[in-house]
Amino acid sequence: MQYISFMDNSKKALKIKRTSLSQEVYQHLQQQIITLELAPGEKLNDLELAEQFGVSRTPVREALKKLEEEGLVVSKPGARTNVTALDVMQARETFPIVATLHGLASRLAMAHITQAMVVKLRAVNAEFRTAVERGDALEAMRCDDTFHHVFLEASQNQQLIDTLNRLTPLIRRLEYAQFRQHGHDSLADHEAILAACDQRDPEAIVRATEQNWNGLGRHLIAALEEETTCDPS
Repeated sequence: MQYISFMDNSKKALKIKRTSLSQEVYQHLQQQIITLELAPGEKLNDLELAEQFGVSRTPVREALKKLEEEGLVVSKPGARTNVTALDVMQARETFPIVATLHGLASRLAMAHITQAMVVKLRAVNAEFRTAVERGDALEAMRCDDTFHHVFLEASQNQQLIDTLNRLTPLIRRLEYAQFRQHGHDSLADHEAILAACDQRDPEAIVRATEQNWNGLGRHLIAALEEETTCDPS
């Protein structure tokens, strides 16, 4: 991580984090892949991307390596990097893990959830509802991430957070593609999660959280299977 030093009036050096070039490129490409601006199967050339972003090839290659670790791109020696296909088997394998880990996060969070956090959850869920009703998939996913991140932070388990951060982009790409079909189901699930929070019932919150993610998984996998059947190519 790079830092820039600044001086305040007391002449003390302050270390300010600066996002690296590779992180900026990574975040931009990740969003383009999740929102299907970069389509499944699309070829990515590191030289062309470097010219596009106005950087050297090194940060682009670092960004592509991180995206490959997340399963969003695939690279072959001597060939260009490609955006990965929407994969039914990958979705089947990923959703149960994500659902279980989010359930665990909600259970761990119950010992640390404050009233201020519950207020934040309700405010974010209201924003989520607005985004769903106006069909704004990107904003709805941002709100959904914020909603669940409250529980992740309250779980106080960094390994859990890191694992979900690695798996979530795969899910978000599928979710973006099918957003209009499932947004209202997630609203109902969020209300069940909030009710369990109010009751301070750890078993209920785990059930509601796992239902939220497993229900999303069932819908997206079914939709992906239908598309695959209609377009066997």
